[in-house]
Amino acid sequence: MLMTIAEQLEQKGLERGIEQGRTEGREEGRQEGREEGRQEGREEGREEGRQEGRAENKLETARALLRHGVSLDIIVASTGLSRDKIEALKH
Repeated sequence: MLMTIAEQLEQKGLERGIEQGRTEGREEGRQEGREEGRQEGREEGREEGRQEGRAENKLETARALLRHGVSLDIIVASTGLSRDKIEALKH
């Protein structure tokens, strides 16, 4: 079957439209992926910050208890830090 010039042009336009749609879809997918990655990174960063803050708080508490002469056993029980970690704070 022979295609008319109009049909050929329509087919070429359709093919270009499909390819442009694919290209735009890929770009949108990449942008969404980048945004999801940034969001995950922010969430991970906040969680890491919270964990670091809790760890620092334990160390500060242990230092304060040491300054007040609290026994090592009580400091271990109160903070969850190891004996070695608390001993290292003394120096």
